Amino acid sequence: RRPAHRAAYHLAPDWSLSFPLLPSDPDMPLLETQASVDTACISTAPVFAGTAAGRDGAAKSHDSGWWAFMEHNRERTPGRGSSWADSAAWAAFLAGIAACGLIPVSQGWCLFNASVIALVFLSIWLPDHGDTVLPFCSIIILPIVVFKSVAMGGWWSYSILLYVFGVIPFFDYLVGVDVGNQTRAVQRELHSAFRFELLTLLVAPGILVCLGYGAWLANFGGLSYLELGGLCIGMGIITGVIGIVVGHELCHKASRLERAFGRLLLCAACYGHFYVEHTLGHHKDVATDRDPATSRYGESFYEFLPRVVKGEFLSACRIEAARLQRKGLPWWHSEIPAYFLVSAAMALGFAAATGPLAVP
Repeated sequence: RRPAHRAAYHLAPDWSLSFPLLPSDPDMPLLETQASVDTACISTAPVFAGTAAGRDGAAKSHDSGWWAFMEHNRERTPGRGSSWADSAAWAAFLAGIAACGLIPVSQGWCLFNASVIALVFLSIWLPDHGDTVLPFCSIIILPIVVFKSVAMGGWWSYSILLYVFGVIPFFDYLVGVDVGNQTRAVQRELHSAFRFELLTLLVAPGILVCLGYGAWLANFGGLSYLELGGLCIGMGIITGVIGIVVGHELCHKASRLERAFGRLLLCAACYGHFYVEHTLGHHKDVATDRDPATSRYGESFYEFLPRVVKGEFLSACRIEAARLQRKGLPWWHSEIPAYFLVSAAMALGFAAATGPLAVP
């Protein structure tokens, strides 16, 4: 039997999810039950609300938010090919971001960052109807900012923190939530589009290139200890924000190649055990007290972070121990040490190719 506090749910007549209330707080619903402009990012309501009797989801349309002047909710005919206008606009944006990386260091920190921030601001008006892969390529901003900031030297080496905790959250708030729908026909079309799969596969070699260049820069870039600290933080953000996010998606895929690339990305961030815990623990225990990746009611981010890092590792160890016991296998068949060995091998490999400063 399921524990009383487990987040069991059923489909209501209007196809919105209904959840039980938390036993400890009967006035506080466990999860959102209907998406809105304010809660669409965190709501668990299904995308196609009110689609009983086999009716398809409504086509994308302009929402009523104050950011509705943007074009990413414009209606498009299901089954039509990728919008070349969208692709051209985003290709120009990405070319501009890449050009920012070529700004000479002698021009100073202000010109580089002003150019990047201005382009990010202008991207608000770029159309994105969901059928072009190029908007996702905007992640190149992170490695460009990391390496360019380190080249600037001194405290500017930590500029990536300004972007991750300042610039990006601000523009994310400014853009708001896209609550537009795609029809199921469009979703089926895009789900089978290879261009989206290809981009996720290219992230793995891209992360390895970033790690290789970072290792070379640490050993031959003539950096001070202050600048090395900024480089280490920047590489951690690249492997975490890009690597873990894409690795998480690839670990859910069916093909062995995609799952292997997903685990490689997790190992690049020394977080390979996530593959075990997330697929066999989190998805089973989500929204219960047994899930370390579910925040507690009223818990701050700074309380949640150390608990989830420690909890996911311990949970992965318990899951693997149970699997080995069930199959009668010795401890060295556990996947978790293998993942950390891969992480160590990557660090030692870069150190052998460039120098000892590649390890941190």
